Amino acid sequence: MRISGLASGMDIDSIVKQMMQAKRVPLDKLTQQKQTIEWKRDFYRQINSQLVDFRNNKLWKYKTSSELNPYKAEVSGDKDAISVKATSSTNQVKMTVEVQQLATQRSITSVSSLGNNVTKNTRLDSLAGAVGEGDDGKQFSLTVSRSGGKDVTLEFSSSDTIDSVIRKINSDTQANVTAALDETTGKITLKSKEYGNQNVDFGGNLMDAFNLSGSSYVGGDKAEVSINGSDPLEYSSNTFTVNGVEITLLAETEAGKPSIITSKTDSTKVLETIKSFISDYNSVLATINGKLNEERYRNFPPLTDEQKSGMKEDDIKRWQEKAQSGLLRNDEILTKAVWDMRDAVTRAEVKGASINLSSIGITTGEYYENGKLVLDEDKLKKAIEDNPDAVLELFVGADGTSGFFNKLYDNLMGPLESLSERAGTSKYSTSLTDAYNTESVMGKELKSVNDRISDLQKKLTTLESKYYSQFTAMETAINKMNSQSSSITNLLSQ
Repeated sequence: MRISGLASGMDIDSIVKQMMQAKRVPLDKLTQQKQTIEWKRDFYRQINSQLVDFRNNKLWKYKTSSELNPYKAEVSGDKDAISVKATSSTNQVKMTVEVQQLATQRSITSVSSLGNNVTKNTRLDSLAGAVGEGDDGKQFSLTVSRSGGKDVTLEFSSSDTIDSVIRKINSDTQANVTAALDETTGKITLKSKEYGNQNVDFGGNLMDAFNLSGSSYVGGDKAEVSINGSDPLEYSSNTFTVNGVEITLLAETEAGKPSIITSKTDSTKVLETIKSFISDYNSVLATINGKLNEERYRNFPPLTDEQKSGMKEDDIKRWQEKAQSGLLRNDEILTKAVWDMRDAVTRAEVKGASINLSSIGITTGEYYENGKLVLDEDKLKKAIEDNPDAVLELFVGADGTSGFFNKLYDNLMGPLESLSERAGTSKYSTSLTDAYNTESVMGKELKSVNDRISDLQKKLTTLESKYYSQFTAMETAINKMNSQSSSITNLLSQ
């Protein structure tokens, strides 16, 4: 605690504060510089978050062919025998389908109940048919064999319950089988997860414990289907694709009532996908353009704490808004991002087909709208109905990887990498709270500013102490002089 000014009558604290005020100007400027960098970095992160969401979430979904499927398949006749779903490669060939047999899974079920009091919590060594292996008689095993494949053996102990055995069997991906206990009959069923494979067998002493030995296998049949009058075709699954239509078998065909599959162009899905894309594209573009064109108020630097202490809350808020405005005006990274987005738009075309975005009803707006996309729904709908394959190729490419969506997806990685290098943001995260990379350009810049602030604060503290020491010395001298003067006065008065 400092006690000053008693001898001189001077307000030393006020004098030192005024003397330090001028010395603190460089520190205030550094603090304002730091605040400006932090604001700018936060704005970069907001842009980065929106770009990552647009690229990695929305655009990634849009560029899958299923989101741009221009076809629709329908079933007439026996609608209970099959269900259908058109894919983007549907060739619109009409198909007559007759299901002679469904594909099934090979399975085996206990000959008899495991016991009246058996539940899922019953231990293996409590089962009547349980005979363990090994010296201690406590080991159980199940072997799954497939013709031409490697046997898989699962091992269990006597303390395992039926439930734990079932869970271990069902979770083993190599065994690829399922087990289930029917609590009403007390029987166990083992079933291959494969359809149409009769070359699956089960062995091991767990078969005895579960009363499966001696039981007969059922299922494992392939599906048999006649399409357009062909001889029965075999499939190892109840779901398969023919002529670009995914067919799922549900039941055997009713006699004399085949299922009829017809496919047609349907613009609904494509329209909705493209409308959603345009909305998302324009939203990102508007955000970036907003920052690029934002007014810059250079006479409104960040406020210091001392300045804030003398202002009203509303005045502080209005000042801060102007101080933050325009920090990314004409920013080269954001300018490049806009250019990359618009470049993908202008270059989108199907070679040899004279089709581009403009020809199907997607154009940029007026010059003052800075690249905003505008959709003519009627023109796009007609393009889809007239040439659906070309529209699909325009957006995702003939190979599914070289269309407009893919080009835009690739183009946006450049700005994300630049933002990551400069601001320390993540190219893959939309988080607004993750820590910045301190080794980024702005991270190093902030470290340098913080170091300079720390050094300057130490110098100012030393200087302030020096001033107080000088005034203290002055006060001591004045006090001594006053004491001497008082002594002389007393002597003269005698």
